[in-house]
Amino acid sequence: MEKVRYHDMLPHEIVARRTRFPAAFIGLGGLEWHGEHMAVGNDALKAEKLCELAAARSGGFAFPTLWYGEPRTSHLVEADDRPEWGRPARRKMKLKKAKFTDGQFGRSENEQAEFYGQLIRHVLIQMNQLEMRAVCMVCGHYPLAGWAAPAVEQFNREFRDTQAFAGMEFQYTRKSSHVGGDHAAKWETSYLWYLRPDCVDMSVFFGREDEPLVGVGGIDPRKEATVEVGRRGCELIVEGMVRKARQLIEAAE
Repeated sequence: MEKVRYHDMLPHEIVARRTRFPAAFIGLGGLEWHGEHMAVGNDALKAEKLCELAAARSGGFAFPTLWYGEPRTSHLVEADDRPEWGRPARRKMKLKKAKFTDGQFGRSENEQAEFYGQLIRHVLIQMNQLEMRAVCMVCGHYPLAGWAAPAVEQFNREFRDTQAFAGMEFQYTRKSSHVGGDHAAKWETSYLWYLRPDCVDMSVFFGREDEPLVGVGGIDPRKEATVEVGRRGCELIVEGMVRKARQLIEAAE
């Protein structure tokens, strides 16, 4: 079976593959509530598998997924205090709201975001050291795109021989009715159901089809999420990731 993960390869395998297509695909994600039916690692799991598929299709590399470092006090279900959103999710997970405050981390949200940007810059510089000419980062957790953007922009100005892009999965595609974004609803459920079927279990809703969903934002996945929806969407996303990598390689000097 073809290797696509950089960390699995022997030196001669890396050199041969890099000669053909020097592009790195890196998933960015984290750990967050995604409904009762999905793995809490959805964001990173989704991005990781998309990167492996893009590497296989293009001849590039899937690098280790970045799971940690993002702000943990905002833009996170567990940190939210709305009665229909964060509160019931925390109850089901048996978590305390106080654990998701700035005081717990010793840093404000802005300071956490700055730290994450520094971490992204560190990763990008490492890709330049490893002679990657293109770096495509897939932000499975959507706020990561905004937190990573300043670091990516600065890197692209300073390291002209490597060019990078960080975007949500649907930002890699051309406009299509087969691709979209949400939180644990139709789109994310379908993507993960296709990419990692072992991490989705819709049977938890049997006999509960009309109950309010906890921490799910978008079209009810019980009604419209399917493996086929995920397959069609993911194929377009992977196609777009490969296209973006080629563009970045061409733009690198």
